Amino acid sequence: MVRYLLCLLITCSATLLRADDLSGRLRMLYPGEDAEATLERAYLAKKLDNLFLQLSHHDRVERGPVHKQVERIQERFVRELLLTYDARAGLTDAFRSGSYNDATATLLYALTLEKYNIPYEAHVDHWESYLTVDPQGKRTIALHSPGTRTHTPAAERGYRREYLSLLRTVHEEDIAQLSPAAADQLFYRFYYRPAQRLSFRQLSAYAQFRRAQHAFTRADYTSAIADLHAAWLLDDRQAFLMYRRAVELQQSSLSAPDVTGYVDDLFTRWREDSTNRYLPAALLRHFDDRQQLLLTQDQPDKARHLLTTYCTRDATASPVLSRDGPAPATAWCDELKQLQHLRFLAHYQSRGEYVQALHLAEALLAEQPQDAQRQAYVAELTLVHLRQTTASPEELVTQARAAALRYPFLLQHDRYADIVLRQTALRVRDLFAQENVAAGQLELVHFRKQLRDIPNGYDRKLWTLTAFVAASNYYFAERDYAPARAYIEEALGHDPTNDFLLHQQDLLRRY
Repeated sequence: MVRYLLCLLITCSATLLRADDLSGRLRMLYPGEDAEATLERAYLAKKLDNLFLQLSHHDRVERGPVHKQVERIQERFVRELLLTYDARAGLTDAFRSGSYNDATATLLYALTLEKYNIPYEAHVDHWESYLTVDPQGKRTIALHSPGTRTHTPAAERGYRREYLSLLRTVHEEDIAQLSPAAADQLFYRFYYRPAQRLSFRQLSAYAQFRRAQHAFTRADYTSAIADLHAAWLLDDRQAFLMYRRAVELQQSSLSAPDVTGYVDDLFTRWREDSTNRYLPAALLRHFDDRQQLLLTQDQPDKARHLLTTYCTRDATASPVLSRDGPAPATAWCDELKQLQHLRFLAHYQSRGEYVQALHLAEALLAEQPQDAQRQAYVAELTLVHLRQTTASPEELVTQARAAALRYPFLLQHDRYADIVLRQTALRVRDLFAQENVAAGQLELVHFRKQLRDIPNGYDRKLWTLTAFVAASNYYFAERDYAPARAYIEEALGHDPTNDFLLHQQDLLRRY
């Protein structure tokens, strides 16, 4: 379980820490490098590019006041994408079949608004998510999905009652006698507050949560737990753990109706049958559930102390179980310790506390210095920390190279490649914009060498486009069309399916 969680956290770290462009957004929505995630990202990127092309060239979204821009976006969405409400819809279903739900519609709107630099805020109000557009402007617009329901006070009370009835099955306190005001307070504590502004990452987690809710209603508990876990990695929220406990109660009621003394019984049975592999796994799961709950309640000290109630050390520093299980249980205790480290990594990461997360990641790496997954996690956190704390692009490259002296595996990381390629590509762009052609040409030679020496990078195609299009635009403005065409052809050699480059190629063929 611990190794699986480390793999998942490493995959999600790139998306949790890097979400300042479309590529980062797509990796957040479809994390991982498996075939399904890769294909979905590629499909969605292609469809979004085509959508943005239509909005720019046919709908002229980039022109006019904000409310006109939003109207044009909404008109195309309602006409082509948001046709049929389906609670099970995924993000790409809008392009494949016109199916959507409130969460997928809101995400698509958010991606589009970001493309056109239109400010917005995201919210969840009871049963739906929505955006408020231009929130600091003179004319704030609420952007809902087409299938939104009217928010009457009675409908909202009904939704809160239904949610609290589920909460009552998993909450340890007696909430049946609460006043209406106290019950509402409890609802918002375990759900979303409508006035709370959500980041794109939290909005993505909500989409996973909606999928989990639908899976729960149709008794697909395996899918519900998977979706809730994906949501929790994006947003450390009590609602997700509450639903997970509800799912697990439903599962356990099918096979173990009497759960009184469950943990103590597991320890006793393990002591009597030390070769049983199920018992330590079940105890580990229970430990993990409890520490997750403490972390979502912002009680990290209690979460740390929890480890000692499951596993302590005797005078010889040999791990023993605190409840009379098999002793010593070194491997099992070490696994609990690693699991706690990983949960704290995600906890710090979700709060933007990257220094603490980096220290933990480095401690894990020190235990297994050659482990590729731990190296990837340290590399990701190190480079993101540098990006956040280094203002100058030149200094960022210097700091990244210095970090690579300590951790040579940084040189193979996509984010390191982006730092280096980005600086050179922007220098090429600026030199040609300043009509400093000789220096621009020299920098372009340097950029080509970097493309050969650095074969990776999340945004490799973006920086390639930036450099070669800048050179092409300069020569086009000078009416020197042969090199203008040649630079576009060179860019297409690196990114042959890019719609913008193909469009530029067709345009330049006329000259």
